[in-house]
Amino acid sequence: MGLSLPVRVQGHGSDGKPWEEMTASEDASYSGCAFILKHPVEIGQAVYLSMPLPKRFRQYDITEPSYHIYALVRDVGPAASGKRLGVLFLGKQAPKGLGDNPASRFLLPTDAKPEHRDRRQHQRLDIFVSLRLRRENGGPGPSEEQTVAENLSRRGARVPTSMAVARGDVLEVHELNGSFRTRAEIRNVYIGKDNIPRLNLCFLDAETPDRLILSR
Repeated sequence: MGLSLPVRVQGHGSDGKPWEEMTASEDASYSGCAFILKHPVEIGQAVYLSMPLPKRFRQYDITEPSYHIYALVRDVGPAASGKRLGVLFLGKQAPKGLGDNPASRFLLPTDAKPEHRDRRQHQRLDIFVSLRLRRENGGPGPSEEQTVAENLSRRGARVPTSMAVARGDVLEVHELNGSFRTRAEIRNVYIGKDNIPRLNLCFLDAETPDRLILSR
């Protein structure tokens, strides 16, 4: 049925960077809804919705003022101020694998296969830069350390660490003796051959400045 409700939509870009947008639904049913969105999305991407959906359309949290649910983009069409999305309600839990790769696409057997894209869009260069890492959330052990990036790209770096962190955590990254600062999401944690933990970081707020990349 035609239904205009405020909707908060949370998702991730193809580079894994999170975004959030407020919009309004055009219609809704038990299985999904439609709305206009300015952020670029593709069929198969998962988004997280918060909206005051009528009780008869809900699967759970019947008495809660706002309904929170993961949804799958199933249709993308043109609109005057962005794209018109049709989404399929999934449920309270995120699709399996979304936490490991927030930009994942979940396709049905009848969907067209996505075009192949290189996993890493920016070349990693062997550039050594002294950095200070600071953990945003609480946790055991030190929340700040000084380390050295073993390589850099426009959107990320690989750094050894001694902090107790995990995939998905967000760190503040400061260049020592320089002006580069950004938040970074930990995309992977692994133990190197030297038994030292290393982090693969994805920069969230800014790209590596030219003066560091061109120094290569």
